[in-house]
Amino acid sequence: MRDPALIAQILEALKGLRGKTVSILLHLGGDPDSLASAYVLSGMLPALSISPRGVAVPNHISDYTERMADIVGVNLRSDLPEAEAYIAVDVGSPSQLAEFYEKVGEALIVIDHHEKGGEQFRGSIYCSTKYQSTSEIVIELAEMAGYRLNSLEASALFAGIYFDTVRLTVADPETLRKIGQLGELGANPRAFIQRIEAPTDYSERVARIKAVKRAEFYRCGDVVVGVTRVSAFKPSAARSLLAVGSHIALVGEEEGGEVEVTMRQVPEIFDQLNLNLAKDVAEPIAKSLSGSGGGHAAAAKLRVKGSLDRVLEICVNHISYLLGASPTRVAD
Repeated sequence: MRDPALIAQILEALKGLRGKTVSILLHLGGDPDSLASAYVLSGMLPALSISPRGVAVPNHISDYTERMADIVGVNLRSDLPEAEAYIAVDVGSPSQLAEFYEKVGEALIVIDHHEKGGEQFRGSIYCSTKYQSTSEIVIELAEMAGYRLNSLEASALFAGIYFDTVRLTVADPETLRKIGQLGELGANPRAFIQRIEAPTDYSERVARIKAVKRAEFYRCGDVVVGVTRVSAFKPSAARSLLAVGSHIALVGEEEGGEVEVTMRQVPEIFDQLNLNLAKDVAEPIAKSLSGSGGGHAAAAKLRVKGSLDRVLEICVNHISYLLGASPTRVAD
């Protein structure tokens, strides 16, 4: 185990909920890591004499989350279920719970692995950046609680780890060891991932093409930063910019005076330059612009008020400052 003391604390917190009703909350949109964690926790709670009251996602449900929920049989709710306590999984900041956060008050337990920014949670927080995914925490929690995972739960946790480690490209030895454990428990990664990753439809292909067509590229020393604007499939668009040669991709959208920027980078930028997109880029910019930001070393998201052009300019300048090289536009 990476952090046995943390796992023991989480288990004690859950035991303190015996006899109560509990709902599990995902962050905005959800993702495979958060859903896998919620799905397995939902199965564990009855063994601890806790009554689950559903899984809820604020605002909207992402395509990956919806497809995975169908596979594992989780009925996702967009409203806040009535419960005596709430467990938020894979939630890095209060703003990621949107309107749910003010409604749940102090009756909140947060289980997470992200860097924590300036926003402070109410309730009980159990977080460690030693873990590469919340699914990893849940694996260790199941082990300590004596809960044996079935093959579908093992497959779901594999998917959570797979996507949160950028398809295992940044997975460390301990994560790979856990992948082996899940295989022994009957995980079927190939079939499971194929069902989540549906064939690329026409609209996503168009979004990728538009992303590359609209892109601007900047050289910061030996690092190429790609910047573009699309209104849908931003993670897919970011991967397209990486595929055509960018080391770092910034994909922005502006709606209703709010800007959202999806950030991705190739693994060697963190490995060689120790640049963390969440801690070094999204969170500081979010703090300076009174917004929210977070994520992982290689994948992060920023939400702030302002104009898209200005926010993207701030992002490029901030990254160039961290790299110690002024940005130079790559000419045609």
